[in-house]
Amino acid sequence: MKKSTIYSPNKDTFLQAKKILETWWVVAFSTETVYGLGANALDENAVAKIFALKNRPQDNPIISHVARKEQISEYAYIRNEIEHTIIEKLMPWPITILLAPKKIIPPSITAGHPLMSIRIPSHPVALALLSLCDFPIAAPSANISTKPSPTSAQMVYDNFWEHVPMIIDGGDCLVGIESTVVKVENNKIIITRPWFVTKEDLELLFDNKVEVIYGTKPSAETPWNRYKHYAPDANMSIFSSIKELLSQIATTKSQKIGIIATKEFLEKNKKQITSLDIQIFELWSEENMLSCAHNLFSIYHQCDKQWLAQVFIQSLPEHGIGYAIMNRIHKSITKK
Repeated sequence: MKKSTIYSPNKDTFLQAKKILETWWVVAFSTETVYGLGANALDENAVAKIFALKNRPQDNPIISHVARKEQISEYAYIRNEIEHTIIEKLMPWPITILLAPKKIIPPSITAGHPLMSIRIPSHPVALALLSLCDFPIAAPSANISTKPSPTSAQMVYDNFWEHVPMIIDGGDCLVGIESTVVKVENNKIIITRPWFVTKEDLELLFDNKVEVIYGTKPSAETPWNRYKHYAPDANMSIFSSIKELLSQIATTKSQKIGIIATKEFLEKNKKQITSLDIQIFELWSEENMLSCAHNLFSIYHQCDKQWLAQVFIQSLPEHGIGYAIMNRIHKSITKK
């Protein structure tokens, strides 16, 4: 297989990508959330290549992507009005829904679980590629499993080098964190993976007539939910105050240390922080949580490129988008 090449998005690129996918191989492409590593979702051999390239656990399901709303019912059962409304009102957007798969979907997509995850991306590159294909594209994040999800074509290349024949460059991802995942159960909406579409958004959509809750335990049907994920190579620790940060730094034995914090925290504690021999990364402003999310995985990638051994990251308010960001941070610290 030839060395990975980053391609500009144009008609010839999309036609070549389609041919690659039709030969049961993989293509990386941009979405509004993160870059995906795509293969024909209807072919077991193609899907197996995703698992092999990512070193992905076999019991970790994969999201399937389609271009149009009517395609969802070709591959999954839409069984109630709540599911129908989520699809009609919120797609294309950074939201994934768990549905019962039809027989055409191979077991590897669901990892043997009773539900499949499916969504319509809103990024023009993803939609252009999907529109050319007469099959759904299975596409988890285009990174080695457990590593930070890529938000640029270069991050994908740094993960796979010569092992992926095509990376379609759609620029930096707008959102920067994977989609919200939901399922409908007993007339309730359960958020099994939080993100851009928040609990409050869903409550507003249904005028508070449908109960929306966060899942209280990891959902086996939801991609990545039971594993360490999004993690840089460095050891990770969370701090919530300058006192706690300084205490943690004082007890660490690592010499290559970094901190990730908001603009406000860094400005407030500038005198104490600048006296330390550490690498500083600004996560952005607490007033713009979307930018914090957008920068998170990119900063994780920078930590790896600088070979940091210990990284301390600031805790953020756990509501709305902040809840989703902290979910990702906690996943990057978990031992499993």
